[in-house]
Amino acid sequence: MPVTTVRLSDEEFRRIDRIAERQGVERAVLLRRAIAGGLRDILVSDAVARVQRGECTVWRAASDAGLGLWEFLDELRRRGVPFRTDESHLEALLEGHG
Repeated sequence: MPVTTVRLSDEEFRRIDRIAERQGVERAVLLRRAIAGGLRDILVSDAVARVQRGECTVWRAASDAGLGLWEFLDELRRRGVPFRTDESHLEALLEGHG
């Protein structure tokens, strides 16, 4: 497994240690979880932005973000991003990727 170095403020370091202790895990475990969660958020945000700019289909964005189509549509709704959802469009979308 590759190793990297990250600079943290003293306060960030203390917060990480407090949370790791409270959860009963090592600092490295907590940091890996935090990075994984952060990467997921970044992937989803990037996918939403690409849809908003018209750079890709919703299906492609969902796939790139590691989400199912319906989960990604829910994410668009939560973020207030409009999406054309008439029946014929959804049928075409599903036929093209089903």
